[in-house]
Amino acid sequence: MKGFFDNASFAAFVGAAAAYFLVVLNDHRRARRAAKKILPAMLKRLRVLIESRRTNTAAAEKSLDQPLRVRDIGLHFPIARIQQYADQSIEHLSERQAMALENLVFRMGECDRLNTVSLELLDQVNVANSDITRGEANQRLQVPALIKRLREHYREQMHLLTTIDEFIVAYLEGTLNECGGAAANVTTSHNSAP
Repeated sequence: MKGFFDNASFAAFVGAAAAYFLVVLNDHRRARRAAKKILPAMLKRLRVLIESRRTNTAAAEKSLDQPLRVRDIGLHFPIARIQQYADQSIEHLSERQAMALENLVFRMGECDRLNTVSLELLDQVNVANSDITRGEANQRLQVPALIKRLREHYREQMHLLTTIDEFIVAYLEGTLNECGGAAANVTTSHNSAP
């Protein structure tokens, strides 16, 4: 029996098995940390970005009737990082939390898409306002329709931002409904970002 334990192959096997279990244990610890510490901290910080985007979107909508319009209405959401941490820690998330993160990622992506489309529409409005041609080709005739679409996009963004904030609050407070959304009684204050 003593010769069996002195065998180099056995020692290599024991070392490899120990290394494997250490890697698995470390991965498990890292995933648990992502679920319990990193994701909640990231979501708390996102509330500041949401408030900033709300303020900028409201200012952009208000400026539509003025000659100088607000163009920059916010930074994009860190969707890839949220998705990465959610995927990494999926085994440590409840079903509601996993669904809430999927809902958040989808809505953040849609809000970013609307932001990009709004900037493109605003560029079209600015080009049309600077058009000095006359007659049927006059782009200025398009401005009221473009501004109407911009208003719709800004209002939809405001709705999405409010929904995203409600989801984050429900996630952090543990009040998610069975679909991973905010419970009906969750309310957020526009100025309650930490």
